[in-house]
Amino acid sequence: SYSSRAWRRQRLLRALLLLLSTCAAGAQLLDAESEEEMSPRALRDFYPKGPNLTNEKQLLGALQEVLEKLQAKRLPAWEKKFGQVPTCDVGEQCAVRKGARIGKMCDCPRGAFCNFFLLKCL
Repeated sequence: SYSSRAWRRQRLLRALLLLLSTCAAGAQLLDAESEEEMSPRALRDFYPKGPNLTNEKQLLGALQEVLEKLQAKRLPAWEKKFGQVPTCDVGEQCAVRKGARIGKMCDCPRGAFCNFFLLKCL
């Protein structure tokens, strides 16, 4: 009984050792291949050639504008500190539904309330 357990352990250890050594050899092969593929290339090889370049420049410009607007929309520090949300106008979206949960985006002005069915200030 003891010798059969020891024999099984030996077989298992040998199998694991064989598996690890083959994995290590495969990893070395992959590293060598990836180094050959990732040889230094000129930067111009990565950019497309042709008439689509102006279209891509326009898209990059538009993306830059959107990012600048998003950075300018930061909440003031006091709103973050006190957990206040900005106020929204009547008819504006005031909440977001994600599954069964509803999250408030902004507070409705006086005399209006956030309708959680329409998710708008009414």
